[in-house]
Amino acid sequence: MDAADEASPAKGGGAAALDIRGEARRRAAAMRDTALAVLVPALARGLSARRIWVFGSVARGVPSRDSDLDVLVEVGDAVAALPFKERVAAAYEIVARASLPFGCDIIPWTQAELAAKQRADGPFFRTLWEERDLIYEH
Repeated sequence: MDAADEASPAKGGGAAALDIRGEARRRAAAMRDTALAVLVPALARGLSARRIWVFGSVARGVPSRDSDLDVLVEVGDAVAALPFKERVAAAYEIVARASLPFGCDIIPWTQAELAAKQRADGPFFRTLWEERDLIYEH
């Protein structure tokens, strides 16, 4: 039996594919719930966050077992004056203290940086913006 036969709904592959998609949705929900309970309050305080979004595989509901959580934070005025590298360092200190059971990538942008990214309309930002899922708003 080849891979095409296994994936065929008539040969049972359809149920396996549904199970994989269901598992991915459950994993995405668990990662999101953990982020909401543990990470979001810490990011909101530590970065004076205005808004926090998830994007990537978790936002799409298709994370693999090895997926990390991709997070975009619109930092507040108290943090916006810091250079980008310092905002990144602060964000990853928060992640380290959160002791998440999965990896996490964070982009801490200011409102002005977000507006500039929207105007530039690059492919990375366009994809991020289209699939983002708001999980916090101050």
